[in-house]
Amino acid sequence: MTGAFGNIGESSLLALFSKGYDIRCFDLFTKNNEKKQKQLSRRGKFETVWGDIQEKIYLEPIFEGVDCVIHLAGIIPPLSEQKPTLARGVNLEGTRNMLEVAEGQEQVPKFIFAGSVSAFGPTMHLQPPRTINDPLIATDTYTETKIECEKLVRASSLPWTILRFAAAPPMNVGTNIDPILFEIPLDQRIEFVHSRDVGLACANAVEADTVGKTLLIGGGKSGQMLQREFLSKFMEAMGMEMPPDSAFKIATKPEEYFYTDWLDTEESQRLLKFQTRTFDQYLEEMKSMMGMKRHIAKLFKGQAMKRILDASPYYSGVDH
Repeated sequence: MTGAFGNIGESSLLALFSKGYDIRCFDLFTKNNEKKQKQLSRRGKFETVWGDIQEKIYLEPIFEGVDCVIHLAGIIPPLSEQKPTLARGVNLEGTRNMLEVAEGQEQVPKFIFAGSVSAFGPTMHLQPPRTINDPLIATDTYTETKIECEKLVRASSLPWTILRFAAAPPMNVGTNIDPILFEIPLDQRIEFVHSRDVGLACANAVEADTVGKTLLIGGGKSGQMLQREFLSKFMEAMGMEMPPDSAFKIATKPEEYFYTDWLDTEESQRLLKFQTRTFDQYLEEMKSMMGMKRHIAKLFKGQAMKRILDASPYYSGVDH
């Protein structure tokens, strides 16, 4: 599994522990990844190989004796847009390297690729839900690389499966405010899926009958909502107030909406049986993980709101 110590990597690894597999994890060596690797090693057994996916020399050893690859490594927004050359190198060339090395094995492995529903582009002008038959539209570096990677995977000689993930926020969200938050209009359709359920989908795809299939990985009807509901509940769980509407982008044309939508997950759920947690459960888990930090956030909610609004490119300060 590549990208093993990221958000979805952690969830996938936890799901894999219960299946009795021999697991080999590949990721870039960083202090954060080393810390996560040590934490996860207390939860289950796995081998770790450190390296850069952009260099084939690091990839040859990781395929020895491997029956299945879960390829999660990638650069996501906002970093993908801040450093497009890095994003193309890791996402596109890294995937190309993985496929070429995998195809050179005596026994080729099943190749599970992490795609994204963002590849559909803005679709608020269309009737939901999105299906695998909908066209893909590149709107930034990230979606461009994801679409190109899917083409490479399909053109390969490997038994492949593509899983397109919906919005799966990490379990530990931290306190840093990502400005991308304000780029999502409050009337935007969004489908939440629990990170642990995405990990379960990846783990179950190892043996499920999914070869040659592209599957949408979302939370189902319980995860379908508008951004206003998602964010207001999310902020409340953190012990914070909802920012004013003027802090958010207002879309007046279809192309101004964000690239999220509701999904048709009927086939993916039938094959992978991964939808086990709801958005409300995620919120309760968040509250529990935050502990006293949540109560401290309530005490200093004025200062916290100022910090949040300072990150918004739209807020003028008129109504708060």
